[in-house]
Amino acid sequence: MLANPSQSCLFWGPDHILIYNNAWRRIISGSKHPHFMHVGRVDDLLFFDSQPSGELPLNVPGNQDDTIDKLESYFTWSYLPIQAEDGKVGGILNNCMETTEKVLSERRMSTVRIFAELTASIRTTVEFWQAVADSLALNEHDFPYFLCYSATNTVHSDFNSDSAETISNVSCDTRSEYSSSGSSIASVHNVRLDLVKFCGVQPGHPAAPSQVEFNSMTILEPNQSWPFSKACFGRTSIRAKNPHPEGFQARGWGDEPGDAILIPIHGTDDMLVGLVLFGLNTRRPYDANYASFHQTLSRNLSSCYVATQAFERELQRTEELQALDRAKTVFFQNVSHELRTPLTLIRGPCEDALKDEDKLDKTSRARFKLIFRASGRLLRLVNSLMLFSSAEAKRLQVVYRPVRLGPVTADLASLFRSAIEKAGITYTVDCGRSDDEREVFVDLSMWEKIIFNLLSNAIKYTTEGFIKLSLRFHSSEIELRIPSCGLVKLHGGRIKVESILGKGSSFIISLPRGYSHLPAKDVSHISHPASYKTAPAALAEDGGGPGNLHRDRERNNLELDRAAGYGSYAEAIVEEANGWLGEDSETASTLSASSETETDSSGALQPLCILLAEDNADARSYIKSILSTVAQVIIAVPDGRAALDYIRNQVRPDLIVTDVMMPGLTGTDLIQQLATDPDPDIHNIPIILLTARSGSESNPELKYESIYQGPIDYLLKPFSSDELVRRVRTKIYTVRQKLELERQVQQRTAELNYAQHRYRRMTELAPVAIFETDDTDRNLITFANERYFSLTGLPKSLPLRFDEIIESIEAQYRPAAKQVWSEILTGEPAQFEFQLLNGRQALAEMISLSSGSILGTLTDQTDQRLFASQQLDAERQKTDEAVNRRRLQEAFIDIVSHELRNPISAILQSADLLSGSILRLNNIYHELFVSFMNKTQSDSARLQKLFEESRSELEDVSHAVASVELCARHQTIIASDILVVSRLDSNLLSINPTTFHLMHVLQNTLAMFLVQVETQSIAFKLDPGPSITTETRIIADSTRLCQILVNLISNSCRALETWDGQRQISIQMSLLHSRPFEIPGHIPQVTDSAVEASRIWVSFHISDTGPGVPVEDQARLFTRFNGVQAANANATRRPSSLEGTGLGLYLCRKLAELQGGAIKFIGAPGQGAAFLFFIEARLAENAPTLVPPQSLRPSRRISSKRYLVTDPSSKANISSQDHEFMKKKPEELEKDNSDSVGNNKSYFAEQPNTTRRAKIHILIVEDNVINQKLLRRQVEKAGFTAHATNNGLEALQYLEAAHQDNNSGGEVYPSLILMDLEMPILDGLEATARIRTWEMEGKLPGKLFIYAITGNARQGQIDTALAVGMDDVYIKPYNIADIIRRIDLDCS
Repeated sequence: MLANPSQSCLFWGPDHILIYNNAWRRIISGSKHPHFMHVGRVDDLLFFDSQPSGELPLNVPGNQDDTIDKLESYFTWSYLPIQAEDGKVGGILNNCMETTEKVLSERRMSTVRIFAELTASIRTTVEFWQAVADSLALNEHDFPYFLCYSATNTVHSDFNSDSAETISNVSCDTRSEYSSSGSSIASVHNVRLDLVKFCGVQPGHPAAPSQVEFNSMTILEPNQSWPFSKACFGRTSIRAKNPHPEGFQARGWGDEPGDAILIPIHGTDDMLVGLVLFGLNTRRPYDANYASFHQTLSRNLSSCYVATQAFERELQRTEELQALDRAKTVFFQNVSHELRTPLTLIRGPCEDALKDEDKLDKTSRARFKLIFRASGRLLRLVNSLMLFSSAEAKRLQVVYRPVRLGPVTADLASLFRSAIEKAGITYTVDCGRSDDEREVFVDLSMWEKIIFNLLSNAIKYTTEGFIKLSLRFHSSEIELRIPSCGLVKLHGGRIKVESILGKGSSFIISLPRGYSHLPAKDVSHISHPASYKTAPAALAEDGGGPGNLHRDRERNNLELDRAAGYGSYAEAIVEEANGWLGEDSETASTLSASSETETDSSGALQPLCILLAEDNADARSYIKSILSTVAQVIIAVPDGRAALDYIRNQVRPDLIVTDVMMPGLTGTDLIQQLATDPDPDIHNIPIILLTARSGSESNPELKYESIYQGPIDYLLKPFSSDELVRRVRTKIYTVRQKLELERQVQQRTAELNYAQHRYRRMTELAPVAIFETDDTDRNLITFANERYFSLTGLPKSLPLRFDEIIESIEAQYRPAAKQVWSEILTGEPAQFEFQLLNGRQALAEMISLSSGSILGTLTDQTDQRLFASQQLDAERQKTDEAVNRRRLQEAFIDIVSHELRNPISAILQSADLLSGSILRLNNIYHELFVSFMNKTQSDSARLQKLFEESRSELEDVSHAVASVELCARHQTIIASDILVVSRLDSNLLSINPTTFHLMHVLQNTLAMFLVQVETQSIAFKLDPGPSITTETRIIADSTRLCQILVNLISNSCRALETWDGQRQISIQMSLLHSRPFEIPGHIPQVTDSAVEASRIWVSFHISDTGPGVPVEDQARLFTRFNGVQAANANATRRPSSLEGTGLGLYLCRKLAELQGGAIKFIGAPGQGAAFLFFIEARLAENAPTLVPPQSLRPSRRISSKRYLVTDPSSKANISSQDHEFMKKKPEELEKDNSDSVGNNKSYFAEQPNTTRRAKIHILIVEDNVINQKLLRRQVEKAGFTAHATNNGLEALQYLEAAHQDNNSGGEVYPSLILMDLEMPILDGLEATARIRTWEMEGKLPGKLFIYAITGNARQGQIDTALAVGMDDVYIKPYNIADIIRRIDLDCS
């Protein structure tokens, strides 16, 4: 038993101990094993209570998704007794075999079979859903409940991007059925489900909604009871938990309803047509067999629905066709009626106008004829349309009468003879003898149409050869041979065609003789009057009988024949045939002449050739006349074949205008022939198709443009001439644009191809390293060029692993390289810079190719980075130079402003001082004069005081005059320098040689510095050399030489002014016959011998004993705004009276070079500055010279003047004015003196509180000695006490000392500071900032008033001064009275 693979167990002994094998163990649940083993309870035998083919409530677990308490299972049992040793029955052997799958399969297949039987005879979708419900209701175990929904679909295009994002996040297949209808995923798909059948649950239950609406925007709608939208749009079956299990009917096992399966049903074109919801068997797991059953049922439902829907649609289509046929008949009748009315209005007035031909000109008459013929053809087409409609509807009224068919047919055919023979075609008519009395029952009007249609077709399609018509009588039928046919069936006949390609065609018509084959109601035995002349009389004699109905119809037909005239249809056909075979020459020529007239009035024609293909002669003439107003050459042909021959054999036209419907080769066939022509130029000819189709039929654009390259336009008939002209012009313009664009594209393509070829060649010779990885293993490099190995230093061996490349990179770059490599593996382009072990620096750039490999380049950047570094340094140096140059220019502007304002301020203050001194000396003179005239004895002390005051005032006057001279000279030098620089920049500076005494110019130059020399105690040492005397004259520009000397001497004076050591300036001169030194790049000038003999070089060596020039500044001495300071300037420099502009040495170099000379610096730091320069001149003859008085020393000139003193004893010499003068009081004299100087009261003339001013101590901080002395003298004269320092550092030191000694009687702490801004060592801005900081920190008491006295006049400089803490700013030249009034106001 244990070895038995089948399920087997043994009940042994009286206690029925259960022993089972492993296969049998799978029947019970895991919780009962091994409990069942060796169990002897009788209750356990209930397990074997069985029913035939019944279910057993075994606790067998399902799959992982299902937990089923009771499982539906089916088994087959067998019991065998087992004998023990004693011969008795010791136990029972039970063998069982499970048949669950067999039972379930039979039950489910029964459901499928029943469904197939019920749907075999259905015809509508309603019957389909009923069959579904009936077949499912019978299987209550597998379908405890079900719902059937029909689907209604709509599509809307109002869709936004947010919605698209919502749909894209749904994990289901959105390939919905709507894609087949032309919509895209960007459309909103609305679905409505209507409940049509149900079982196990009633409509209205929460789990059985009667109607469900949703769309593609609500796929994840949480409010739906079942996931309808997900199942429909996901196109798959979905298992869902029952949301509302209560309230269902008890079906099947009677258990609580469980889960359900939602299955969408799709019909034709994959359209959603419905959805079924099947409740699942509560006692079976949803395994693969269960799912397969549902899939089979789903396929059967879909296929059955498709078949039902197709049958339903076929019924609907049949009904629609019947309705369409009825509507078509009504439409034709209405169209015929509506067309006849306007045709009447067209033909009637046109015919009336043609009757009065004398009143019409040729053009109008031709146009009226064209209109009349076209309207007639339209009328025939309307009649044919009505005839065709009546024939199709089987309502055509005909009368078959006996007709002598031979003579009648011959008469009808003869009407075409003139037109056919005129075209050169052989025309044969064989209808028997004219007296042939044999009759045939036909409707003569229909027979007329048959004959004329056949002949007209033959004429239309026969351009050469013959046309033959033959009529033969046979025993039972007649036979007519002629091309083409129409109304044969009405006569009970038949038609056939015999055609040989290239030779011709024959249409054979056979009509039965007699009248038995014709409808009796349509047969008349009265012969037609065209056949028998007595027919009308016979008809009149017939008075009654059964044939009255036929006789009435005959009368009507005869009346119609008389009204219209026999053969009227034939006349119109013949007239049209004449147009086919040969155009109306009169009409064509008239229209052509009219078009030429219009062309002359409208302007010049385009040099174009237009090919016109139109089968209708009138239309061809009319269209040609229109096109003649556009182009010079119009080629008109009757069909497509002629057009094709002309294109291939003649000149290629610029435009083709063709009709669509033409005999032989139609317009569409012409396009196909042109599209397949081997000549590529023909493919680009623009075409305008003239079509009479409307609606969708007039848009064959998609068909033809897919095979023809050229542009195709469509013009719907009828059209106006203006519309045709506009289309032609637009098409020609478009074609020309296209050709031009194509030419440009071809040219550009050629350029691109050339560029691509050149680029490939450049790539081969590219200096960059190129490598590529494998398509699959992208860490393996399979290709590298020669440059790659030379750059990286790797051995020339491929393939290379990425790790080998990493090893060739410097260690600090390896992490970044690995990071970038990981990024490029994701598909993103990347680049990074690194350094190789061989010292080379490279840039790696990599991209991912579509093939999967990685393409990269390595660019050697070693030399590039070195060059970039050098270039960056050069650019940085240029930038620094530019910034420095700008700074120097700004500094130059500030210096010029400062240096101009300082002398002006000194001059104004000196003038003010002179004014005060004159007033005081005038008062002293008045007092002495009065005392002398009155002969009063003056007190000796008083006289001593007056003498000391006079001496003091005279010293002030002397200093003021010297200051004015010095400042005027300084301003002259600055102005001269600036003017020379401006002329140099404009190339306007010229050299004007004159003859002058060299010593005279030197003495005049030195005389300019006598005052400054005396003031600064500077000694001049002049060494003219042995070759120079007072009579030596040279020819040169004395002005430019003087400028060089003045600049060099001024520089030395400024350097010595602040120098604490010896102050001496040495000047050495010499005349040389060769250049003292050469400048690199100098090219000697070639002169004639006379000039060469007198040419000399005047050399000057100017040196001083000052601090000299630092070595680092010597290279830029002769540049603009050099900003060079004296060596050790901060250590030994004292305040100077005047500063330079930074242009002097630059001008010296330029002026020396302009005079053929040069200049250089030959000094050393700490040993003074020394300059050597020379100019080129010519030696003139010596001549005596007289030094003018102006060259004398200014101080001597002033001191040499004597003031005339009148003898006091000579009263007679005293004028009345003198007596008036003596009588005046000092206050009056002061007033008069003030008036004499322009009413400018001296600031010290009014001292309201001398005692108060004496208590105010003012600290003056000024580096300019002259301004410092003048300002201090003016302040002291105003009654204040003052102390002067030379820079900001000295001022800070004074403040610290005064604060410490304030209580010990030392330095006096000031009440106010007058501070310059531009000063050496420490300027005024920094000093003020430190004073304010010390005041805040408590190092200095209170807050000092600080006034800025500066020559910096820019607003930015003023704002800066106020920002650091200065109380006010006074710009030089200033008014001292304003400053004193401000002091009185602030210190009161």
